[in-house]
Amino acid sequence: MRTALALETAAAVFGMLGAMLLATAYPPGLGFGAFLVSNVAWLAFSASHRHWRMFAQQVVFLVTSLVGLWNWWLGPLLLG
Repeated sequence: MRTALALETAAAVFGMLGAMLLATAYPPGLGFGAFLVSNVAWLAFSASHRHWRMFAQQVVFLVTSLVGLWNWWLGPLLLG
């Protein structure tokens, strides 16, 4: 039960952090990085509780986080 609470808390905190970072003047890659941590934690939490619709939603959100990281950090870093 402690693991579930830790996952749920981390997912919520990093999700809020990602939203705050994207809404401010910080580099967008930081916000998408925080969202990525949140997505992974929500995936673990939803799988452990068999919340499959939430799991599916987080898979899509994970993809959007990866696209955001590519567009704002990895792509420019690797491709100039």
